Amino acid sequence: VSLPPDFNFPGNDTRAQVIEKIVLPVCASEGLPFALMLGVKRAVNPALQMAGDGVGRSDLVALQNLCAGYPGIRFLATILSRENLYEAGVLARKFPNLHLFGCWWFTNVPSVIQENVRLRLELLGSSFTAQHSDARVVDQLIYKWAHTRTILAQILTERYQGLVEAGWPVTKLDVQNDVKALLGGAFEEFAQGRSVRAA
Repeated sequence: VSLPPDFNFPGNDTRAQVIEKIVLPVCASEGLPFALMLGVKRAVNPALQMAGDGVGRSDLVALQNLCAGYPGIRFLATILSRENLYEAGVLARKFPNLHLFGCWWFTNVPSVIQENVRLRLELLGSSFTAQHSDARVVDQLIYKWAHTRTILAQILTERYQGLVEAGWPVTKLDVQNDVKALLGGAFEEFAQGRSVRAA
């Protein structure tokens, strides 16, 4: 579900009530994860039609309340506002039922992807998904994955070099496991309820 910056949970508005009374019970009974995309402002420039959406800083207390109030439900979250990325990383570290994924819309620019991936690696290890495919236009997938793979390779190379310099032997299997996790493996394990991460 795509949610605006002012989304609150729990809440008395229709959106919060539908999530609380319909979506979350179905997720619980069927063992399904619930994906949230936080921070979209719809039609800030209506003249641009579908291209006229903007960004706003979300109150991530709503996400915190969902994770704390429903520990048996797995939550997937992608964050639109750069200003929310650090707080989201801390929440994912504290709640094993929260998985952060991708760089969405306006965070899908190389400088923010780089900052976001570095931050998440430092906070979460490889237990997040570096990028995701949400494009409405197929050609968006091409550049999105091309520049993400380049950035990810650079960041991981630097991290492994630091580990080697510190005396930690990095193996080919270590690299393969990290890349697999960051490009979908961690998501697959989380979505199937297999991942366990200590706070």
